[in-house]
Amino acid sequence: MLKVDKVSKYYGDFLAVDNLSFTVKPGEIFGLLGINGAGKTTTIKSIVGILKFDEGEILVDGMSVKESPIECKKKIAYIPDNPDLYEFLTGMEYINFVSNVYDEDVSKEDIINLAKKFNLENNLLEPIRT
Repeated sequence: MLKVDKVSKYYGDFLAVDNLSFTVKPGEIFGLLGINGAGKTTTIKSIVGILKFDEGEILVDGMSVKESPIECKKKIAYIPDNPDLYEFLTGMEYINFVSNVYDEDVSKEDIINLAKKFNLENNLLEPIRT
């Protein structure tokens, strides 16, 4: 379950999200609709823990996004419009990122050995370019 309770977010003096509250129960499909600048993206980024909000509370299965960000992130997923992040990660950073998503510990030595096996060791320190 997701509960957004009286959430507000400011960018300086600009109020982007104003005292927003809603609940999404298990199995429900929910959408945020609004004009550009209405605060949809800000709300979603606050829910998934990318942006800090200034007031209110966001709960994922009863856990606070502020108090238990890692546990909340394990329960939800976020796919951005433009996943530009990956283009700036090195091969090593990308493998570490994916292993962290799956809560697996992959040693640097294992990564290097596997890269050597496939003749890709030179790619580990270079940013990924699509």
